[in-house]
Amino acid sequence: VVCARCSDYKAELQYDGNRLNRVCRECYIFLTGHTVLEEREEKHKGILEKGAAEVSSRSLLCSSLQLLDKNSKGGTRGWFVIPQDDPLVLYIYAAPQDVRAHNSIPLLGYQVKDLPQSDSRHLFQLVQSRQLYTFVADTEELKQRWMKVMARSAAGITHPEDEDEDADP
Repeated sequence: VVCARCSDYKAELQYDGNRLNRVCRECYIFLTGHTVLEEREEKHKGILEKGAAEVSSRSLLCSSLQLLDKNSKGGTRGWFVIPQDDPLVLYIYAAPQDVRAHNSIPLLGYQVKDLPQSDSRHLFQLVQSRQLYTFVADTEELKQRWMKVMARSAAGITHPEDEDEDADP
């Protein structure tokens, strides 16, 4: 699935009665035979196509974390970023030098839960309805920073000053 933020390319898809559908840049070139001007590409680059280093330099928080799988045994270690210009979404890169995020989690509406330290692992969770993500931070301090930023994003607070205004009557 390609969303409007990720691509503005459209091509006819045979499986969908040859109707125009949103596709990625590579599929657009393949399906239509058109070339894409690089200057146009730079202007409309979706956040999933922006390099981790580029997004990290303008982020509310970024660091290495581990996202545990459902049985909490193993998991994926990666580079996690909440960008300043998209503070309601957590982007997951395999490494800080990656060019494209491989996953994203919309944070709005989630609850952030602290978990007791187990086996010297600093655990916390994002919970919403039946969806559950369990993270492992490298340190307790880093865990607390992530929990604070994620809780703000989950509550829809997009600027730290918004939170301060709510505190003062």
